Amino acid sequence: MAEVTISKVIKEKGGKYISIEVSATQDCIITHVNITGDFFAFPPEAIDEVEKYLRGRKAAKSLIDSIKRLISTVEFAGVSREKFLDLLVHVLEEVGRSCRASARD
Repeated sequence: MAEVTISKVIKEKGGKYISIEVSATQDCIITHVNITGDFFAFPPEAIDEVEKYLRGRKAAKSLIDSIKRLISTVEFAGVSREKFLDLLVHVLEEVGRSCRASARD
């Protein structure tokens, strides 16, 4: 069973960059999440919590409400919360489309 991996990077104007990589099985179950960049999150373990939360779940935009709650008290420096969420939504949507297409092949 092949996995789908989507990786996206954005750089905020005058700010830092953020990279999100997500891998999922053909049935859209997330197996790997890596969020990196030269931005800061306080507390720093909040990014680890987001990665752990996503692993084992089905790739879907509906996960974003839970992610919003997870990071609601996180302070970001170098990237906005909105850019972080936008990129995560984009990656999850693309993973969802790709794994469903892969399953049909």
